[in-house]
Amino acid sequence: MRVLLAALVLFSLFPRALAQQAQEHEVKAAFLYKFPAFVEWPEGMAGRDPFIIAVAGATEVAAELGRVAEGREIRGRPVRVRVLAEGEIPAVADLVFIGRDSPRLAQLARALAGTPTLLVSEVPGGLERGAMINFVLTEGRVRFEVAPATAERNGLRLSSRLLSVAHSVRSPRL
Repeated sequence: MRVLLAALVLFSLFPRALAQQAQEHEVKAAFLYKFPAFVEWPEGMAGRDPFIIAVAGATEVAAELGRVAEGREIRGRPVRVRVLAEGEIPAVADLVFIGRDSPRLAQLARALAGTPTLLVSEVPGGLERGAMINFVLTEGRVRFEVAPATAERNGLRLSSRLLSVAHSVRSPRL
């Protein structure tokens, strides 16, 4: 757990150095792989297999995430990355990432409402459209903002450690 926290702190404190060494999609893929360690899921989620990350509108992020997660586990479960087809709503997913090339954030947020699925986006105004975590670029750095109340409505709790390294913590009106 300390290694994961250290990675998040490094990503948030030294993003300019990382941006010079890694491209934006690589940094986002690393964050997506690390976020679940800082989320408390409802009881009974540990037995489900595998840990599914669905991606819409971000093929570079999906490809990099597949490389990052290959042969690894999240929360004791093997990771499977799925690219969502146009208009597809995932029947089962633990984390859904909506890229800026997808206009479906609000649609997916409505479809996944009440389910224990972590919804992450990189869409401008993503928290207001239902995302729980939203990537933002600030001064050339990949940062993220969080909406813990949105996560709690879906039965998820974002760790105080995650909140402490977030660019901003907000309670958007939905």
